[in-house]
Amino acid sequence: MMSEKQLIRKLRKITAVMIGIGVILLVGSGLLNASLGRVQKRTMTRQMMSEAEEYQAGVLRKVNSDLQTLQTLASFFKFSNTIDKIDAEAFAKGLYESNNHNSFIRMGYFTRNGEGIRVTANQNIERDLRVENLETYFQEVIEQAWQGESGVSKMYYDDSMKKQVFGYAVPVYDGDEIVGALCATDGVSAFQEILDDKTTMNGHGHIHMIGKEGKFLIRTGENLVDKKVSNIFEGDYITEKEQKKIKTAMDADKGVFSEFVYDGTTYKIYLEPVGMNGWYLFCVDTMHGLNAPVYQMLQVTRVVFITLLVMNSFLIFYVYTMLRKNNKHLIRLAYYDPLTGAYNAARFIQEMTTVTQESGEYSVGVLNIHQFKFINEIFGRAQADMLLCYIRQVLERNIRPGEYFCRDTGDFFWIMLLDQDEEVIKKRIYMMMKEISAFSLGQHHNYQIRLYCGVAVRRDDSSAEMMMTHAMFALQTAKGSDRNNVWVYDVELHEQEILQNYIESHMYQALRDKEFRMFLQPKFDVRTGRIGGAEALVRWFTEEGKMIYPNQFIPLFESNGFCARLDMYMVEQVCRQIRKWTDDGIEPIPISVNQSKLLFYEEDYIENLCGILEKYHIKSELITLEILEGLAVGNMEELNRKIDLLKEKGFRISMDDFGSGYSSFNILGRIHIDELKMDRVFLSAITGEEGKRQEIIMAQVVDLAKRLQISTVAEGVETEQNEALIRRLGCDYGQGFYYSRPVSTVEFDEKYMKIKRGSAANE
Repeated sequence: MMSEKQLIRKLRKITAVMIGIGVILLVGSGLLNASLGRVQKRTMTRQMMSEAEEYQAGVLRKVNSDLQTLQTLASFFKFSNTIDKIDAEAFAKGLYESNNHNSFIRMGYFTRNGEGIRVTANQNIERDLRVENLETYFQEVIEQAWQGESGVSKMYYDDSMKKQVFGYAVPVYDGDEIVGALCATDGVSAFQEILDDKTTMNGHGHIHMIGKEGKFLIRTGENLVDKKVSNIFEGDYITEKEQKKIKTAMDADKGVFSEFVYDGTTYKIYLEPVGMNGWYLFCVDTMHGLNAPVYQMLQVTRVVFITLLVMNSFLIFYVYTMLRKNNKHLIRLAYYDPLTGAYNAARFIQEMTTVTQESGEYSVGVLNIHQFKFINEIFGRAQADMLLCYIRQVLERNIRPGEYFCRDTGDFFWIMLLDQDEEVIKKRIYMMMKEISAFSLGQHHNYQIRLYCGVAVRRDDSSAEMMMTHAMFALQTAKGSDRNNVWVYDVELHEQEILQNYIESHMYQALRDKEFRMFLQPKFDVRTGRIGGAEALVRWFTEEGKMIYPNQFIPLFESNGFCARLDMYMVEQVCRQIRKWTDDGIEPIPISVNQSKLLFYEEDYIENLCGILEKYHIKSELITLEILEGLAVGNMEELNRKIDLLKEKGFRISMDDFGSGYSSFNILGRIHIDELKMDRVFLSAITGEEGKRQEIIMAQVVDLAKRLQISTVAEGVETEQNEALIRRLGCDYGQGFYYSRPVSTVEFDEKYMKIKRGSAANE
């Protein structure tokens, strides 16, 4: 039997062991809780910085969008260096109409001598304004615009509008000279909508905008402290030490973390510079606000641990697991595509940048699916999503250690390979394409999935972003094939890229310096064999004497909107040419000129068109405006309204390239045109076994046009047989190399108008 002393010793041992276990568990719990706290703090820090950057981007997007709007308006309105030369009513009407498409409260214009005019929604026009009478902050950005820089003012209270506002101003040019500043005023509510997001820090946080001196500019949501406090440095919320740290960071325009205690709760602060006017985003959240359930679980764990050590260990493990899971969830949201589970573009660029810094030997490709929109519409979203997920599986099976891929937007997949041999790269990608093409879209086993890929091989110190740009450039070339195709960025594409950059950076200078030259191609009356008109075509001769062909710059101009300015320039060149003929006593012939969709729907298009004709005293009957069938798709009533207005002014309207796309007899029957130009595909297709069928179709088009009292022009007349055919079919006019290629105005005058001119006449 165990003695009392032995029993005491045994109990003491058990107690010591239990105490030891308790101490170990307590220490372990403390260490674990400390670790969890650090993880939570890091998570919160990253989240606050990430959200602050998103709000900053939103504010800057708003500002840049508004400045871009003003700059666009500045390029379209007609301004002067004195107010008395401006048609105030037309100016006000233009600004009112412009304001319908933006959120400005007030817009105005101030010349460099300080005169101004402005309009406010639902109010009268204000004339005889002086810059010096405006609020100081607004004066500063207007004076900045006079110096050639667009600007955004600091916020100020406008007595006339009874609200807090800020202003924009952009320079207005007349040629190369700055004649004034176009300005606008907007309320702080423009930023309020961006910042007043209920999801900030999962609904627990707050975000405000402050000035560099700490004054609240915009408050959003509920206020944590007294509303009477107008400056973050007022009161005793933030300690002097933290205030000094914040002021030092703000003086250096840097982001900074801090904290303060209010009503017993510790709040985390993050200040992110907006990047203008000394504005800062002031983000506030509690230490447990980012993930309140986890914080509460940690508190419960500490209490339960005192009463039940075993349960405490379990709960610690559970909380740790939940926190890790939460961390993984945040990482997946930030770096993974939610549909396929592959990396997203942000993570891909991050990984590729790392490889660039370490070795720099790699290649990057961008993979795309032919007609993916068609797959989505015909086979359904579910089948399209399954295809995207299958592509992810194929890429995952085929990449090697150290290589990466991601799904970007839509059906774009990026691949980074460590290979640099072009043949090896093509072989690997074609193998992936073959495997993807085997995917079956539900019951549609016969549908052939086709892909195309652009590849850039890193040969120098190009950045990851530059490599991706090169790959996208190669992708556009690869897209032209109707089968699986891989195209590697090469010297030719590099030269195309250089040319594209040259075109975009020199197009305004080229227009100003008249580097765009008008060429004319005659149209012949098929019945009489005499010239019946001409088409104006543009050629670009650079100052070095190099010629840039239309197919190299027209598609780019259509995408960036410059085609509208070029079209009006060509209208003026046509009028100048007709004026020359008239002044020389030559009976002018009609000239047709292309008009883009963007230009055709501009509000003041007809007014500007008529203005050019009045300038040169030209009859509108001599001008034929050529439009494309695409203008009518889904917009027939509006198109016919505009055509009827033009025809009332005397212009003739021609539909160009009929037959080159999905031409519709229904559209031909409804559109109010005077002339139909049949694309060269009609004549080029009248060969071989299908020739007779094409001839029948062309004959029906000509016959239908005649019944609708629409004249016809056959393009692409290359041979005597072509001319004989269109004469037999009853076409009114022929145009093509059989008659003449496009020629300079000097050659056209000498050959068709019997005028002898010097070479300067074509300038």
